[in-house]
Amino acid sequence: MRYENLIWDFDGTLFDTYPPMCRDLQTVMEEQGFHFETEELLARFQTSRGEVLAYCGERTGQTAREVDTAYRAWVAEHGQPKAEPFPAVKTFLKRFQAAGGRNFIFTHRSGSVHDYLAEAGLTHLFTEVTSCGTSFARKPDPAGNLYLIQKHGLDPARTLAVGDRELDILAGKRAGTDACLFTPHLVADTAADYQIQDFTQLDALVGLPAD
Repeated sequence: MRYENLIWDFDGTLFDTYPPMCRDLQTVMEEQGFHFETEELLARFQTSRGEVLAYCGERTGQTAREVDTAYRAWVAEHGQPKAEPFPAVKTFLKRFQAAGGRNFIFTHRSGSVHDYLAEAGLTHLFTEVTSCGTSFARKPDPAGNLYLIQKHGLDPARTLAVGDRELDILAGKRAGTDACLFTPHLVADTAADYQIQDFTQLDALVGLPAD
């Protein structure tokens, strides 16, 4: 195979979490007396979580941290939003692993990523799952990617970072790997080596043997 290792982002890449996160944030804002359209929040989530929090703060006279605190409190009371893997994700992960490939995750999300993976029956398909927490700087800093590369002896030339945002792409490139952008529409201004619209396209990209 051309790539033996994949370093995945989680939110918006493996799992379709942005729409339910938007709905929960909308609810939090509605409870404070502010209305936001789904589209305006979703567009900003797809850039970064920090951007959508800052946007809500600007619109409501709060800081991004205050919005985040209210959102986290709501999630702590009501639970993480329900979300499923994108179509073909599980099939690809299984086939890639069966062919000798290794899957890793580096995400900004905290421990809840393990709950999502377990519920979807995907935990065993990943060699390691790690998040920035207090250990690594947030993307586009490559620290988390470099940690996985160094710990597991990954060859950067045989490793591909896969994410849905430019910060995922930059984190991979700065760690010396190639990078693939998962996006519904082709993007002109990106550092990505590849762009895909669905995960069936990854077979040829990584050189996965046919069944």
